[in-house]
Amino acid sequence: MKRHAFLVGAFVLLALVLVVAGVLTLNKSGWFTPRHQAVVYFDDSVKGLYIGAPVTFRGVKMGEVTRIGVEVNQQTLVARIPVTLTLGTESLQMDSGSGQTQTLDLSELVKRGLRARLILQSVVTGQTAIELDFRPDLPGRLLAGGKSPIPEIPTMQDKLDALINQVQDLPLGEMVAELRQTMRTLNDTLKSSQVAIDKTSQQLNATGVQARQTLVTADEALKAVQAQTTLTLQSLQQLTDTTRGTVTQMQPALQQTLQETRLAAEGARRAMQDLAAVAAPGSPLRTDVNSAVSDLSQAARSLRSFADQVEREPNSLIFGGDKR
Repeated sequence: MKRHAFLVGAFVLLALVLVVAGVLTLNKSGWFTPRHQAVVYFDDSVKGLYIGAPVTFRGVKMGEVTRIGVEVNQQTLVARIPVTLTLGTESLQMDSGSGQTQTLDLSELVKRGLRARLILQSVVTGQTAIELDFRPDLPGRLLAGGKSPIPEIPTMQDKLDALINQVQDLPLGEMVAELRQTMRTLNDTLKSSQVAIDKTSQQLNATGVQARQTLVTADEALKAVQAQTTLTLQSLQQLTDTTRGTVTQMQPALQQTLQETRLAAEGARRAMQDLAAVAAPGSPLRTDVNSAVSDLSQAARSLRSFADQVEREPNSLIFGGDKR
């Protein structure tokens, strides 16, 4: 009995936990959160917009797109596209300044400048979304004329939308064709450049091999010159050592020779001084020498006269000369 009561109590407790978890889950999913519906009319293409696309306010998700339709005027065949939005109030709170939140009034927000526009979610996929913002400086366009059963949020166009429209009017096909042609030309140029680079690379490789061989030859020549220079320096060193030894050995004899040369020079100097004294004008020796030279000259004249006489009168040597 006790075991049965325990099982019943555990089952009831588990059921309560599941109920609480379900309530919390439903609350998070928005079932118990106040939701507001609004409609936005577009008279241009809404390409990329899909049901479930996010509705954001300056990047903050406020809701999602729940319906996309098409309305065509039977008389003018002018088409407009109503997009129904579902907005939640858990993200947007109207603060009056006193710390108390107010009920969300879309009509009042529209009067104060609430606007909607298409924005691009991804350039790759081309998906779009709806962005809300307060732009009282831009005029709002109410395409339904206030006849919509739910509040209408007017659309706006800014400079970016005008730029997008201008881009759509551009001849993109021709531009793409020209771009492809440019890419082909660039590809051909790159191929030609690659061929030229390959040839240049081959020439550089050949030049590098030749330069490497030249460096090897120059290195061998430098080694040979270095060896020859080493031998020459060794020979010079030996010659210097030999010369130094010879000079060292001959130094005493050279000193003696220099001494004797000095003495001989001194003797010659003295002899020259004596000779200069003898040859000086008025010296006795020079007078005697002059007298001797005069006598020798007279004797020479007498001998010359005697020789002439003998030559004329050879018998004078026997009979004597003519005494006059």
